Amino acid sequence: RPPASGPPRVPAPPPASLWRAGPGPAPDPPGVQKVEALMAGLKGSVPIVLVTHTMQQAARVSDETAFFLQEEQGEPAELIEFGRTAEIFTSPHDRRTEDYITGRFG
Repeated sequence: RPPASGPPRVPAPPPASLWRAGPGPAPDPPGVQKVEALMAGLKGSVPIVLVTHTMQQAARVSDETAFFLQEEQGEPAELIEFGRTAEIFTSPHDRRTEDYITGRFG
């Protein structure tokens, strides 16, 4: 039976955080360091999703990486590869992933 003060409480879902760094002017290095330090402090307590075109930042701050590729403008992007960041950046399984992270396109 609910307490007299109101309905029963339901636990809140864990918080989620979405960080997006996309194309545009590059932020100053001290600003990037502050954001990355904040992300490091939240890591483990808040799920963080970083959407970026900056491969160096992705390699520095992520545990897992997903590579999506939009081959035709106006078409949805396709998930090409997902895995541990260290593996994606050192020995990707798909040639398109390797081509992108090494700067052959993109």
